[in-house]
Amino acid sequence: MARILTYTAGANDAGRTAGDVIRREFRLVAHDIARAKYRTENGITVNGVQVMVNRRLAEGDELRVVLANELPGKIVPVPGPLAVLYEDEDMLAVDKPAGVVVHPSHGHFADTLANYVAQYYIDEGDPHEVRTVGRLDKDTSGVLLFGKNRTACAHLTEQAACGLSEKTYLALASGTFPGEEGTVEAPISREYEEKIRRVVREDGDHALTHYRVLRQMEDRALLSVRIETGRTHQIRVHMAHIGHPLVGDPIYGTASEVIRRAALHARRLVCRQPFTGERIVLESPLPEDFLRALGPDAPDF
Repeated sequence: MARILTYTAGANDAGRTAGDVIRREFRLVAHDIARAKYRTENGITVNGVQVMVNRRLAEGDELRVVLANELPGKIVPVPGPLAVLYEDEDMLAVDKPAGVVVHPSHGHFADTLANYVAQYYIDEGDPHEVRTVGRLDKDTSGVLLFGKNRTACAHLTEQAACGLSEKTYLALASGTFPGEEGTVEAPISREYEEKIRRVVREDGDHALTHYRVLRQMEDRALLSVRIETGRTHQIRVHMAHIGHPLVGDPIYGTASEVIRRAALHARRLVCRQPFTGERIVLESPLPEDFLRALGPDAPDF
């Protein structure tokens, strides 16, 4: 289904062009404006009549823009488990399980979350391109966003970059922490000749992580973690850097019988609806393996 945006021109809009109002009120990216102009029948109309973007508006004019769905790309639709946390005309939030890759890659052509989302769109009668906002590692569980049009993706990505959205992770880290909270600011780079592993190195990219100890246990602690930058493996690298690798992390710590992955969960995401600005709070419950790792010390989430 196409996304339809409408706006009624006010007194201050009189004499402005449709293009000016589209850019100001809807903040559409150039690609979506071009599709509405050239590739969508009645993509831009004023009072029901198709117009060009240089059409000048009068008070009371109703401007209508149609964002037609783009055809699915190269991602193969495949039926698979998909837990939907939230959905509207512009975005989809799902609860990603640990062990599932987000995008198709070598060795994962048809068993990724993107494959399942592509099929979900088809099943809902709304097939279009799959666009991820942000990312989660294969073994990280929790909230993950998908945008349904380019403008929604751009706005959601901009929110993260400008600090207008906030993602909170829960992590189970090894050892005893000396205080209740802390900040790690250390640049991260790919380790020389390594495809996966990252390291703290002076010539790396700026990375900033904040953590708070929710519960200190005998040999590990449950942390609430917030990152201001989105470097690959950032939380895992920073926790290992300060001597507290995540429990079960096979790359930056040691494997564990308690949990068979790095104990990291994207618990909560607060963002704004891309067009209306409405505040949206998304939460993912702790998965079973994380709860088992916490044992009787698990908080009542």
